[in-house]
Amino acid sequence: MSLQGVRRSFHSHTVNRSGDIMTAAPSTEGRKPGFLLLAFLVFAAALFVALGVWQVERLQWKLDLIARVDQRVHAAPTPAPTDQQWYAGQPGDFEYRHVTVHGSFDHAREIYVQAVTELGPGYWVMTPLDRADGPTILINRGFVPSDKRDPSRAGRPDRR
Repeated sequence: MSLQGVRRSFHSHTVNRSGDIMTAAPSTEGRKPGFLLLAFLVFAAALFVALGVWQVERLQWKLDLIARVDQRVHAAPTPAPTDQQWYAGQPGDFEYRHVTVHGSFDHAREIYVQAVTELGPGYWVMTPLDRADGPTILINRGFVPSDKRDPSRAGRPDRR
């Protein structure tokens, strides 16, 4: 009966020419890939947990942003901020707010910003509004298709 090639847990047994059974010490070479795999899996698990926490925090930030925008978009218009209010406030204080403003459009300085929207190619009409009680502000008057870029064909009002 030959015992050549028989393996038992962690020991390799071989038979030499005289028939003696020889036992080899356990090899450490086979353990390195297992250790590296385990280290990689632990690192990957920690990374996925960190990404999950980040996503939950980002969700809360996004829900707060949506609520703030929704509140401001549906609020009643307020007078446009004065220079002092504008420079004293934070940039986010005036985002997504409807404002009322009085003045005259300066069509001589009107510009067209080329755009492609779901309405097709065209232009955003940007017109300066000269205010009697404050600085000139730039008003986005809306989108016009390419064939209506000429102001005489677009039917724009002088006052708003």
